[in-house]
Formats: sequence, C-alpha cells, structure tokens
Amino acid sequence: MEILNETPAQIWRLLIPSTSWMFPDEVPEDELIFHYRDHIYFVNNDGSVLAMPKPACYDLLDFGTMLECLATSDETIDFDDEGAFDIGFVLKQMGYVVPTRKRREKATYQIEIVNTVLPKAHGHRYELKNVQFLFALYHGLMRCHELNEKTDWEYEHELKRIVKVEPKSSDKVQVNL
Repeated sequence: MEILNETPAQIWRLLIPSTSWMFPDEVPEDELIFHYRDHIYFVNNDGSVLAMPKPACYDLLDFGTMLECLATSDETIDFDDEGAFDIGFVLKQMGYVVPTRKRREKATYQIEIVNTVLPKAHGHRYELKNVQFLFALYHGLMRCHELNEKTDWEYEHELKRIVKVEPKSSDKVQVNL
C-alpha cells in the first residue's frame, strides 16, 4: 500500500476503528473527527491535529455544537503549535494502542520510509514478521517519529509504503507425518 499517497485522514481512518469516528456524514472525506480515551481529535485536511477533552455527554452533541466546543474550549491542544507535525507524535500523546480484538491475518510486511526533505537520501527499509497490517502501519509511523526526533525535526521522515511480502517457496517447510 502506497502510504505516501494517502491523505492524513485516510491514514487515521486505518488506525482508528470506525466506531470511534464522529459525524462521518458531515465531515469532508479529507478530514476526520474521532474520540479516543478522554479526548476528541480533529484531523484537518492539511494533516494538522487538534484535540480537546471530551465534553460531558459528548455522544449527544450535534456537529455544530461539537465545533463550537472546540472553538471555545480553554483546553484545546493544537499539535502544530506544540511543534508536533508527525502522526507518531500525536499517537504517542494519545497513548494509542493498536486494537487487537479482531482476529486478523498476520503476515510479513516490508516497511519503507523516506526523508521528504532530502528525497535522494538513503531511505529506511525493514521487515516485520508475523504481524497484522495495522501493527505494521503503527510501527512505521512510530519509526518515522523516532527518526524525526533523532534529527531534531530538521528532516521529515514519512512512511512511503507497506508491502505484504509473499513467502518464498524456500521459506515453506514441508512436514511429512
């Protein structure tokens, strides 16, 4: 999957279960509002993320009232203002945990990361074995955050793609009983 071509909202939709999405019929496709733990998160079309504490009876509020709460809250967090420009940083602040309730197919995934500031620089490529796609996505985003942090945010590492690696015939073990 070419992650670099996806909008930030599409990436967030892969991470966050649809049961946590809010106002899906009213929010443009390139944006997302969702709740997670004690906060409500607003993903804008440019990838910026805002968060606010969940208001009482948040699930009863309509779209307009929710936006009004965001605009008037004294506790709104603007991650861009905090210097957080990568999804991994926001995931870390959220205390995000990859959902494991559903049984999903596990496979080997190759993850490719690029430096968008220096596109000709050597990229990073590695494999994760026997994991779900969602975990591979999460791991790749967190690795990008780690690389950005190591360069003191001078460079911007982004997840380019995640590819399922098909086992080679030599990797298969045949057991005769």
